[in-house]
Amino acid sequence: MARIAIDARFYGTEHTGLGRYTTNVLSYLPNHLKDHQLFVLLRRKYFETLTLPANCTKVLFDVPHYTFSEQIFYPLKLASLRVDLLYTLHFNTPILIKVPTVVTVHDLIKTYFTGRETTTRAPWLYRLKRAGYNLDVRHSLVNASAVIVPTNTVKNQILANFPLVKPEHIHPIPEAPDPMFKRSPKLDTGHSSLDLPSKYILFVGNAYPHKNLPVLLEAFKKLKDPTLNLVIVSKLSPFLSRTLAPYEPKNIHIMSELTDQELYTVYQNASALVTPSLMEGYGLVGLEAMMLGVPVIASNIPVYREVYGDLVTYFDPTNSDQLSGAIKSLLAAPAPVPLKFTRTWDNVSQSIAEVINASCARLRPSK
Repeated sequence: MARIAIDARFYGTEHTGLGRYTTNVLSYLPNHLKDHQLFVLLRRKYFETLTLPANCTKVLFDVPHYTFSEQIFYPLKLASLRVDLLYTLHFNTPILIKVPTVVTVHDLIKTYFTGRETTTRAPWLYRLKRAGYNLDVRHSLVNASAVIVPTNTVKNQILANFPLVKPEHIHPIPEAPDPMFKRSPKLDTGHSSLDLPSKYILFVGNAYPHKNLPVLLEAFKKLKDPTLNLVIVSKLSPFLSRTLAPYEPKNIHIMSELTDQELYTVYQNASALVTPSLMEGYGLVGLEAMMLGVPVIASNIPVYREVYGDLVTYFDPTNSDQLSGAIKSLLAAPAPVPLKFTRTWDNVSQSIAEVINASCARLRPSK
């Protein structure tokens, strides 16, 4: 039996993708690690209310990510717990940590996308945080006992940028749609209490530069279809305001802080979903749309080719004319049959547990 720390501080949907990943994995992972004693690091918000299996001990660790405090107090906390291994659901592991680690790297977007347009920070602070990111991600990858990634695309990017990382240490484990998308589309019809337009293209995601939202806004403008709307589900942020500033708001609808039921309804009633990203680690939004019978238009990038195969319509993410043409064609085509996607978060967690168990097997005998 090993003593394993699980860094679950991103637990909760307010942390968007990272939060949903952490929440879904933690729902199943302890059941696949019953032979080990687990110490689950949590923020105060969920410390009292979250119920975990008997092999888990909740540990209050309300220290923010990417901070100097984390670099100091994280190693001290692990030392006090006398853990044999750390599993973290994000890339960051402080420099002074002495125990073997299994780290999750969802993408390398911050490695590839740099510059003033990627931040709202002052230049000096951005440069400082950038240096910290470069140091932390390199340390985490090079020193990890195992690295979990969602796709072979991310694995190849790691190998290209961090040649000291051994290929056999990287384990692609595909993700799964949120459980709410497993419901039958017949269960929820209509627009519920939401004020949705009758015909709309859907974008779901934040407005960071790599999401490439401007190419969709340009394509939408070129369509000049007064009956068509664009619904953008995104967190309100300076990035979103900056991206929308050059465009007329007519027929563009912004939605944020939706409940799961509301998000399901927005997906279900869309005429099509467009995901125009320049880089991603996976591609859940497209899979979730397809599970509800919503056609998908995706940028022609390696990760989407890996995840979606021939199930979507691709376009050059630098070409708004090509995107507008793809939207016209797709709206005129019959609706696709809903995708039967069988992979679940229980499957994901079982694969993660296999990686953790293999790392534990290489440890010295537990005290």
